[in-house]
Amino acid sequence: MRRRRIRNNNTPNQNLDSFLDILTNTVGVLMFIGLFVSLLAVEAGTVIRTPLKSNTNKIVQFFEIRNKELFYLSDDKIDEEIAEMLMTLPNCKPPDIPEEIEPYLYDFYLKRTAEYRECQRVRKERTANFSYNNGYYQISFIEGQALQYEPVENAKGENKEQLKQENSQFKIILNKLDPDIYYIAFVVRPDSFSTFRTARQEAWNQGFDVGWEPLSQDSSLIFGSGGRSVGVQ
Repeated sequence: MRRRRIRNNNTPNQNLDSFLDILTNTVGVLMFIGLFVSLLAVEAGTVIRTPLKSNTNKIVQFFEIRNKELFYLSDDKIDEEIAEMLMTLPNCKPPDIPEEIEPYLYDFYLKRTAEYRECQRVRKERTANFSYNNGYYQISFIEGQALQYEPVENAKGENKEQLKQENSQFKIILNKLDPDIYYIAFVVRPDSFSTFRTARQEAWNQGFDVGWEPLSQDSSLIFGSGGRSVGVQ
């Protein structure tokens, strides 16, 4: 009688631990993506979407919106006062000192350098002493040629309900401006987005291009020496 041979399978059992780890991680990632997409869908109605800025050749008119009220920043009188003050400033031209100086010219260039520094000191002193109050802001120069706008205490702007009225100061200002020449720029504090949306809609209704920039609640309002600019959006 022949004995039946039992064939031994020497192939080792496959270890599926790594595969299960990969599968678990994949499922976890998919669940995270699904949760993230769901959150986006829920929040879609509350996210403020700002279009990309575009360049414009139009003249900007600035407004600040803080404490749920709108204030007019652009003021022709301010620009006139600043221009008049700047015209009185000395023209400080730095001395053109060559890399190699003949010994007999040292005193000459030392004198020119001292004159230039004195000129700069006078300019800085005069700009530092400049101050103008238009009833809403105290405007002054800081850090050379940067303009700082400090709100006047107890100054009142217009809230969103007043902006909708036909005799609102905001509408009166807009009526004096040509939308083909000017555009409207808002500096918006975090507590005032509702008022901003009302003001923006009024500007849109009158055909103006609009731009805006957010500014934290306690930040100082400063326009740098390079000029004041908020792009059209």
